[in-house]
Amino acid sequence: MNAGTDLEGPADTRVMGIVHSALRRDLARARDTLTSWPAPFDAQRIAIADHLLWMMKFLHHHHESEDNHLYPLVRLRNQKAYPLLDEMNADHRSIVPAMQRVEEVAGAYRDSAEAKDATVAAIDRLSELLLPHLEREERQMMPIVSATITEAEWREWDEEFNIKPLGPIELFDEGLFIVDDAEPDDRRAIVQLVPAIPRWLMLHVMIKRYRRAAFRRWRSAEFSPLKSPLGGRHEVTTSASPEAVWNVLADVTRVREWSHECHAARWLDGVSAASVGARFRGSSKAGFVRWSRTCTVTELDAPRQMVWVTDGGIYGDNTEWRFVLEPTDSGTRIVQSYRIINLPTWFDRTISLTVPAHHDRSDALQGDLVRLARLADREDASRIGPN
Repeated sequence: MNAGTDLEGPADTRVMGIVHSALRRDLARARDTLTSWPAPFDAQRIAIADHLLWMMKFLHHHHESEDNHLYPLVRLRNQKAYPLLDEMNADHRSIVPAMQRVEEVAGAYRDSAEAKDATVAAIDRLSELLLPHLEREERQMMPIVSATITEAEWREWDEEFNIKPLGPIELFDEGLFIVDDAEPDDRRAIVQLVPAIPRWLMLHVMIKRYRRAAFRRWRSAEFSPLKSPLGGRHEVTTSASPEAVWNVLADVTRVREWSHECHAARWLDGVSAASVGARFRGSSKAGFVRWSRTCTVTELDAPRQMVWVTDGGIYGDNTEWRFVLEPTDSGTRIVQSYRIINLPTWFDRTISLTVPAHHDRSDALQGDLVRLARLADREDASRIGPN
């Protein structure tokens, strides 16, 4: 699959397996992201839905190009391939309803998080039909294609029906989708097919666009442009009851008693207790740096769960903080998690320089939970009194 390939020799069909691997990879990524806790936030949800819709368009075109152009050429040359060609066409037809279902629920999921479970189910059904077909196409059909048509004919099919119908941006998007996370040899095989100038643009310019889009949907460290961790999770156990922990946690004005960084908080808008939609203003300090953020309670289930999202205002940063209290035989497990929803790169770099402690907050956040647990334990013991 390079300039030295014998054009009159057998077709080099390795690219088919590489394309299939990209489809498998992102179907799995989508499912993993949708089934992970906590669920994707709104901007990520929209990005995942858009990518699923793009993948279905890509897959429709992929099958159409095979059914209307590649496989008819093989059928013309190789009568012995008829039964397998018929099976390939039947597979494609059987997969269409599952693809249409993914399109339907992805569109619904784009509009509402309530369609998440239906989207997972649609991905599962598509995978159930598509993945065995992809493997059979690679193992059985491609060797026949390779033995039936020449490399020149393979390249002509690819150029006429897979490349020419697309615009430059579409080609860059498809190329980077295909080589994303590919094995080095597979990546080289694809990259070598791209002329020199577009190849340079793809690998040095357009890849930045691709990585930004990938980060929006997957929110993984692999694609993150940030120096700050994308999130974290910590937990401790205490002999205090969930109600005792809740009494301390839900009263945000007491945060200074257990937080290493937030030294004050006050309720806003005349409210005096936690409820969904309630806002409070938290003030923090780390070294010589001081800042404050307005926070909105987004989920509340007393005495089990409390979630709030910070609003950075003109700085554009938002972080979700989640506390879950799980009853145990001996008391309560306190689980704290956070995830960055939005953080402009320029502000991330500013934080990295001015608040180096945020490079790794694991020990500090774990310490917060230890103090919260001890505080709740003392108050619970005081309330119960001596035996």
